[in-house]
Amino acid sequence: MKRKSKIEEIIKQNLNFEHYKIDDVSESHRGHSGFVEGQETHLNILIVSDDFKNLNRVSRQRVLNQLLFDEFKNGLHAVSYSLFTKDEYK
Repeated sequence: MKRKSKIEEIIKQNLNFEHYKIDDVSESHRGHSGFVEGQETHLNILIVSDDFKNLNRVSRQRVLNQLLFDEFKNGLHAVSYSLFTKDEYK
């Protein structure tokens, strides 16, 4: 299973979300640290979830980093997060 699909499953199993989107931007990091040919090493993740209410930006990122811990251990190099509650996402 590709990394993007694994992360989709992790999100579905662990967050109550309104919307999410995962973009593989690995190719734009060719030649940079962490790039591995043919692997999803760099991702942009957007999640809209009221699970983020009362959490600041860093706390929201910590939630995702904990959920994706095994993916980081297995080759995921970098993630850019956009994490919003429903009210924040317009």
